[in-house]
Amino acid sequence: MLAILQNTPLWVYAIFLLLVYFGLKARTSSHESRLAMLVTPPALIAWSLLSMDLTFNPALSLSYWFGTMLLGGGSAWLLFSPQGVVLDDSQNGLVVPGTWKMLVLYLLFFAVNYYFGYQDAVHPEQASAPDTLLFKTAASGFVCGLIGARSLKHYRLLRTLLAQPSRVSAQ
Repeated sequence: MLAILQNTPLWVYAIFLLLVYFGLKARTSSHESRLAMLVTPPALIAWSLLSMDLTFNPALSLSYWFGTMLLGGGSAWLLFSPQGVVLDDSQNGLVVPGTWKMLVLYLLFFAVNYYFGYQDAVHPEQASAPDTLLFKTAASGFVCGLIGARSLKHYRLLRTLLAQPSRVSAQ
């Protein structure tokens, strides 16, 4: 275990610290803009699909990816509550209450990517095995669905809050 940590490049530690920083920062209220809510899902989908290895079985890989993306989206729908989310002052975004969930998600995301990076570096023959490729595809789809659905859920809430009759009559 110590050899793994000693042979890890320094930039990996920097990314880990950055994720921990953003995860701890997410414990306090934060602002989410309309643009970020709309750009995040398609950007994640594109990045996820472009990073997939379709050399093994494209139909099976895409099925795994799509299925786990739906599973991740359903998980986000259950995990992230709209309770406490309010319109920001400009009424172009949301103020989202802080949560520990984001730190956990960031660390999970890092751990999965660290594992795959380790496999690629130490066991390249296993990294290209069908079960590993499908696991990597499934992990990518799940994270894509989780983060993308969270953004879409917040965007839907933003539209709902903007359409409330009390807000329309107050103008």
